[in-house]
Amino acid sequence: MKQFVSAPALFVEAGICLVAGLLLAFLYAPVDASSMGFSQKIFFYHAPIAETALVAFGIAFVAAIAYLRTQNLKWDRLGLVCVRLGLLFSLMVMITGMIWGKAAWGVWWAWEPRLTTFLLVCFLYIAYLVLRSVVEEEQRRATYAAVFAIIAFIDVPMTFFATRFLPEGLHPVVISAGGSGMEGSMLVSFLISMLGMTLLLVALIRRDLTVEDLKDRVADLKHTIGG
Repeated sequence: MKQFVSAPALFVEAGICLVAGLLLAFLYAPVDASSMGFSQKIFFYHAPIAETALVAFGIAFVAAIAYLRTQNLKWDRLGLVCVRLGLLFSLMVMITGMIWGKAAWGVWWAWEPRLTTFLLVCFLYIAYLVLRSVVEEEQRRATYAAVFAIIAFIDVPMTFFATRFLPEGLHPVVISAGGSGMEGSMLVSFLISMLGMTLLLVALIRRDLTVEDLKDRVADLKHTIGG
């Protein structure tokens, strides 16, 4: 069982799902009947990337709470890794979103609710990394970062629910209490892509935690050698 949840295996599983999702999106799911037409195909990757970015920030939020309760630095490392990956996925969201926005709305960027709140999320977590870089003492840095991560997370649900509370925005509500609003072939393509992105996030988290652990071991070894 362990071989299926190791980082290399997760990367392979993620790759299979992402390729399958891409093929299904272009070959199985129908062309959107709205004015977006074929350009709507980018949705099958853009939305899963966005959801995965928010999941990464959510894990960082849970890790921050766990650190404040236990003072165990393993939670601080998990929070740091997830914030970095969340920002990486956020960059991908911005790029794919701008391409889609240009095709759908005729503009690269629009100051509508979801885009604005998502951009604020990115700035908040960039500030999180800046905060970590200016505090040297490890335990104090972890405490400040955990508190800031909890505060920054407040904007994450605001981003997710922006199109529901402020329906005048350009983003449509795809998944609501009444259902997904997608026909079967589109939903299957979306869910497989979503699974692939989630597996990719888990694989990257496992890999980066291993790297952080190696860094700690090297630092301890240097400290021991240095006296």
